[in-house]
Amino acid sequence: MGKEHLFDWTGAMWCSMIALVVYSATCLPVSAGDKVSPPRTEASTLTIHVPIPIPAFADLYGGIHGDFASHGNADREWVPLGGGTGFLKYRIWPGEQGFKTIGGRLYSQATFAFGVEYAKRLDGSLKKIAECGQRDQTAATGRLFVHLAITFAQNRGYSILPASTVVAIEPTGSCLLSEQSGDAAPLMAQVYRNELQRILPPVDRKAAGLVTLKPAVARIWEELEEPMLLDEAQALWLVVNPESIGSAGVSTLSDAPSAGFMVTARPAVVRGPKPASRHLPLPAPQDRFQDGGFHVAFALQVPMEEANQRLREAVVGQEWSLAVGRIKIVGATLYPLSNQLGVELTLRGLFPLTLRLKGTPVYDETTERIVFRDVDYTIKERTPATDLAEEWLHETLREELARRLVVPIREELELMRKAIEIGLNRDLTGGRLRGTVQQLSLKELAVQTDSLAATFKTHGALRYEAHADRRAP
Repeated sequence: MGKEHLFDWTGAMWCSMIALVVYSATCLPVSAGDKVSPPRTEASTLTIHVPIPIPAFADLYGGIHGDFASHGNADREWVPLGGGTGFLKYRIWPGEQGFKTIGGRLYSQATFAFGVEYAKRLDGSLKKIAECGQRDQTAATGRLFVHLAITFAQNRGYSILPASTVVAIEPTGSCLLSEQSGDAAPLMAQVYRNELQRILPPVDRKAAGLVTLKPAVARIWEELEEPMLLDEAQALWLVVNPESIGSAGVSTLSDAPSAGFMVTARPAVVRGPKPASRHLPLPAPQDRFQDGGFHVAFALQVPMEEANQRLREAVVGQEWSLAVGRIKIVGATLYPLSNQLGVELTLRGLFPLTLRLKGTPVYDETTERIVFRDVDYTIKERTPATDLAEEWLHETLREELARRLVVPIREELELMRKAIEIGLNRDLTGGRLRGTVQQLSLKELAVQTDSLAATFKTHGALRYEAHADRRAP
């Protein structure tokens, strides 16, 4: 038998065998009743994003100017200016106000009318010497534009901690003082900035008690403890198994500030009836966590009987020509050889021949190919002709098989990766699950007594985006 023809068939046989394992793997994940133990679960991380209820904070911070407007000049103290010889009292009227969120911050912008009284200390007492816009709102020609920014942080109690700052206070309308004929708007802008900087810290402390996200996060935690059906036809389930949680900062999600939480879990993929749900209470958020991405190792298997059937469908009937005649494959059988895989070939043609091949399949992750170690073969029938061929052909052919038995499976892995990614993107009761699988690799291909078993590992990212109403009221 010529070594080129033997190699052509051998390569096709191994390719067919591995292809049937990879293609079958998506529908034959290991379940609790299988003899092959599922792989050990590894720590993964996924993020939860919970929208921050902006209206509660907008009402509080929006009321600041209204509180100032509710007090007339008579209720205020004189505010000293400069070295203390000049003093100012002011009055404001409610105006236009709006809020918007950018980059995880809440911005408040307000424009309102104001009026002032101006006094000086003369002979030991204050004497009012000028005013503008004091009688009513229509007479208040002075205008101020006030811009505030509110940032958000998190604490260990699932509360939101706002912190406000003055971005800008700008006069947009003059307020000309009687007698003095001077514009009081620049002075008013400085006085009002000082007033806001005094009042904002206690407002921030009050705002810190407005909202807790713990009820919302607890409901999401319970949902993550429920097994997720990835494939109904194959009864394929993702069990997240959340274990701990940590605060991950505030970001922008759908143009609104969103509190992030990083969940550490030990996910697994299983097949069969729905696994039992866990009921662990929501833990306190940790100060530190390591974001290692979301990855799952899962085992899949093909029964040896089914593998044999698919192998026979792929190779039986193939034939080729040798210099001495034609050879045809009439039978093929897989069998385990400890941690190796063997195949017995029955050939017919010029004379009957049974060829036994064996090798250890190993996955090369860097090239996404399956290579074979310890490749060898034997010829079952021992005749003078076969003994002569073996004497000069065996070692050369064995080395050739070991070098060339390479099976690319990049396309098959990509198909599986896309199928898993589709299963990870879905609507849940309280939000939307969004997953990406950057990499899917075959970690191990093992030969069992009655099956071929493969272990795959995914690596990517998974996040849960809660609906806007999935938050504390």
